[in-house]
Amino acid sequence: MTDSATTDRTGRAAEARAPESRAGGYAEAVAAYLKDRADADAEIRAADAAYRDETAKLAAAVAAARTARDDANRSSVEAATLVAETDKAVAILWRSLGDFVGHRRTGPTPPAGEPDPEPDAERVRTRLERSGRLLALARQGELPIEAPRHTEATAAGIGAATGALAVAVALAVLRADDTAVRQAFATLTLFLGVATGPIVLGVWLSWQYRVRPRPGQTLACVGAAVFAVSALAGFFLRGL
Repeated sequence: MTDSATTDRTGRAAEARAPESRAGGYAEAVAAYLKDRADADAEIRAADAAYRDETAKLAAAVAAARTARDDANRSSVEAATLVAETDKAVAILWRSLGDFVGHRRTGPTPPAGEPDPEPDAERVRTRLERSGRLLALARQGELPIEAPRHTEATAAGIGAATGALAVAVALAVLRADDTAVRQAFATLTLFLGVATGPIVLGVWLSWQYRVRPRPGQTLACVGAAVFAVSALAGFFLRGL
């Protein structure tokens, strides 16, 4: 009787604990599900962020590639324009140089040299402009260079030669007929002999060195001409 009652109480206690056990297992299952879902959501968010980052990087790389392509195309167009512009300018300069010094001396237009590893359009245009200015100065007989030092002595020689020639012409005029008109003409010839020296000097320097006479050269020429005229006229025209 006692054992039966004890057994009945034990069974009822087990039946009473069974719902509690099932409720605890359900709660654990729900917690596990929620944890798995949170982990999955975190992985999805991480994957989405990684995808967005990679997409942004790819878009930036594509934009950089397009920019580089556009820059390369623009540089190619600018280089082609610069080459055409340079070829045209060089051809004009070379033809002008040939007109100035003779086409036999210049020959055909020279071919292009070694390419510049770092071409600079402004530097190329500056060189072409400078070449054009030098050619213009050469046409005017005034290059920005100095003639050799010995040209001062040559200038004095030219002045002395023109002075001596003037004295010779004046002597010939006076020996032909010693009239007032011829005396005036002979005097004019002496002055013209002095003035002709710098002109002859300028022609010689322009032809030989493509420069104009410098002040020192002009003074040497005029001084030698005056000295020659004074000395030779005093000696040969003393009694005339």
